[in-house]
Amino acid sequence: MLVEVARQKSFTKAADALGIGVSTLSRRIKLLEERMGVLLFYRDTRNVELTDNGAYLLDRCGFILEETQKAYDSVVMNMQKPSGLIRVCMFRDLYERLLRDAILDFAAQWPDIQIELTFVEHPVDMRTDPYDVAFLIGSSVAPSLVARRLLTIEPHLYAAPALLERFPTPEEPNDLHKLPCIALQRFGNRWPMHNGNRQVVVEVQPQYSFSSVGVCLDFALAGHGVAMIREGDAEPDEKAGRLVRVLPDWSAGFVHDVSMVTGSSQLPRRVRLFMDHILASVAL
Repeated sequence: MLVEVARQKSFTKAADALGIGVSTLSRRIKLLEERMGVLLFYRDTRNVELTDNGAYLLDRCGFILEETQKAYDSVVMNMQKPSGLIRVCMFRDLYERLLRDAILDFAAQWPDIQIELTFVEHPVDMRTDPYDVAFLIGSSVAPSLVARRLLTIEPHLYAAPALLERFPTPEEPNDLHKLPCIALQRFGNRWPMHNGNRQVVVEVQPQYSFSSVGVCLDFALAGHGVAMIREGDAEPDEKAGRLVRVLPDWSAGFVHDVSMVTGSSQLPRRVRLFMDHILASVAL
């Protein structure tokens, strides 16, 4: 009950998921709070949120849930022919630019395993969000989660030759103020850069701002501005002369790990197969 209310952030939705009445669920949670002598949820007319005590209890319940999942898997899972649902979330760019082929290959290899793939543009909480596997960008992974690093993203600045014919080629990071810039929204408008011992942060005022790497790349290729793009994404166009590395002696401070994250090390076989397939398909 505690887990479902935390996931749904609603007593009504949690009651529907559990197949019990709202009043019954509310009464049981209230009884648990009275027995423990602490408040487990903050409640108002719109939201239900865990208190610090509720979050601590949820974490401590994790071991019991893991053991229950292990017992269930050992009894009902068909070990010769894995099946069932895997719920996955990631940035759309990560799928389109890095993981598409690996996931399609997995689906072909294990046709009885269902995949529910959700694209998100914000961090998720694996304790309460309904995902088996999340692909997260950044180093801030909660200690209670299990993370496997897939690769490191280090973007650089690129522009089309046509743009550098209209604007002076930057020689220092602050020269970026003289050119239109294209920002990837999750990087923000503060662009840290370093050159040996020198470190600066450029506050750009982007002409364009997008949530998609692909759109940033399209606008850079069209000569609309300077964009911060992962080297692997820009390499084909750079080799073809459609993009030029800007400030090549400077490196961007945006260095992010891409990690595959689960809420537990005890996983159903179908989830382990999926993770092993991704790890084997994506080189560090």
